[in-house]
Amino acid sequence: MQRLKNSLITPFADSWKLLLVLSLPALVLCVFGLHQLNQLTWANAALALPIKLVCEFCFLGLCLAGVNLLGLKNKWLLAAGLYLYYISLSADITLLWYFKERFGAKYLNTLAGGDYTFLTDWRVSSYLLSVALFSVCAVRRYFTPTSASSAFKRLVTCAVVLAGMCWWTPLQLLSAPADFYTTYLLPPSIVYTTRAVVRPTEKPLTTLTPQTEKLAEKYNIFTAKNTGIGKSYKRVILIASESLSNKYLHRFNSNIPPAASEPLDNLMAAYPSASLRHVSLSTLFGLSVIFTSHPFVQIAYENDYPVSMVRLLKENGFHTAFLRGANETYMDENILFEKAGFEKVIGATYFQTRDDYKKYVNWWGLLDRKLFDYAIEYMQEHKDKPLFLTLLTLDSHVPLGRPDYLDQTYEEIDNPFYQMPTMPRAFARFGQDVERFLTRLKETGLLDKDTLVLITPDHPSYSNTPTNALFEPYQPEFDNLPFIIVTKNPLSQKLTDNPLASQLDIAPTVLDLLNITPPKAFFGHSLFDHSAQRSVFDIKEDYAVITTTDGKQIVPLYTKKEQNKDLLDLMRTFVH
Repeated sequence: MQRLKNSLITPFADSWKLLLVLSLPALVLCVFGLHQLNQLTWANAALALPIKLVCEFCFLGLCLAGVNLLGLKNKWLLAAGLYLYYISLSADITLLWYFKERFGAKYLNTLAGGDYTFLTDWRVSSYLLSVALFSVCAVRRYFTPTSASSAFKRLVTCAVVLAGMCWWTPLQLLSAPADFYTTYLLPPSIVYTTRAVVRPTEKPLTTLTPQTEKLAEKYNIFTAKNTGIGKSYKRVILIASESLSNKYLHRFNSNIPPAASEPLDNLMAAYPSASLRHVSLSTLFGLSVIFTSHPFVQIAYENDYPVSMVRLLKENGFHTAFLRGANETYMDENILFEKAGFEKVIGATYFQTRDDYKKYVNWWGLLDRKLFDYAIEYMQEHKDKPLFLTLLTLDSHVPLGRPDYLDQTYEEIDNPFYQMPTMPRAFARFGQDVERFLTRLKETGLLDKDTLVLITPDHPSYSNTPTNALFEPYQPEFDNLPFIIVTKNPLSQKLTDNPLASQLDIAPTVLDLLNITPPKAFFGHSLFDHSAQRSVFDIKEDYAVITTTDGKQIVPLYTKKEQNKDLLDLMRTFVH
């Protein structure tokens, strides 16, 4: 027994203090992640935190053993490496803050094309400095070179412990879904992200097996149909509002001043509207779900969109155009959305060539108000042909919305949370811009009996800083998405109030309104179909949450469990 004890302690004799100190920040990630995923209980934390500490301790011990074996003794170099490690952990926390997902492969591309002037904010700079100081102080205080034999023993010990934790951990003894979410938070940040990056691209399945056909029947997917509501509209304008959710509307959240969301609240009261569950996060993923009515976005765009409402509209004679305030090349979305069926993708690069628009391009791109002005110009240029136009706004982009609206004026809201750059202020101004846009459509004769205007977000965001008081007490419906259908004369038919209505239902609804037969591959149903049984397939970075009237089921996308294989195959299927 003493020999076993010595064999476990000896490899860490010179390093345990350093490894213990360096492991502590990961516990913050664990606690915050449990909170964001609604799994922070005393029982979950009591079991998850010690195991997370052991995992982080051993992983860093493995890395430190490598440093020792390579003979690296420069403390500044080691501190720099730790600083980068903690930045990756910070990215994990940030994504959990905004989207309740970890920083995986699909978010790496979002690093390009943004405006990062917020890094100069004293709070952000102070945080980055604190991370740097922590890294430097920990290394200078506790790092000591160790012998190659001790380093090798530490490497072997840590590898054995980590291998055992990969095979089984006590976290699996927790009841569902805590067993999944606590295990989900276990891998170190850099391991989690690297693992997501190196996974191979998947190919879509095109036919149903007898097993997946039974599942499709169980979840009632691939059965979208039209309801007879449709007619031959010649103009369809889809306004995709950046990051909007119900919590910013007084209609759903009484803490929001009535005047702040009056334009959107009035539209929801006057026209057919619904509250939809989101199915994916980030702009590319949210819009792709809207265009395809399919939850597995990554397979869709990596394989040139096997199914697309946009391409179907194009085949039915519509000119298809995508207008956005940000740079059109962001995340290669100009290329991807062309593959989805858009003939034109226009963004900030183009607007910077126009004397009448370039002075309104700042921050991350063109002002929303000017994007709406250009949309009217574009509609007038193409008024003699059926047109499907998607507008992706920008002013309400996280973290705080547009800081500078240049010379544009808005009706101010008498509330301290609206007197500075915040997301609530951004959405109050978005509502005013939408109201102004609809008025101009009427004045120019573009909002006629042949025009449809659809208003909905690309995705929600969860961060409430610095306006937390506006969203307390939290209500689950706060994270749902408004959907509004505006026509010259409001449609008399109502949209479903089914609590499982989701973004998957937008494409079938558009085709229903246009009386175009939906493709078989759709997961959703027209929102005018009140009798349809609905299922919500919400695919995260590496797991899916399937919600039905019977409850929720969580399925890791890369699980090897046989009982999940058919369900994963179903989510990878794009039937023709």
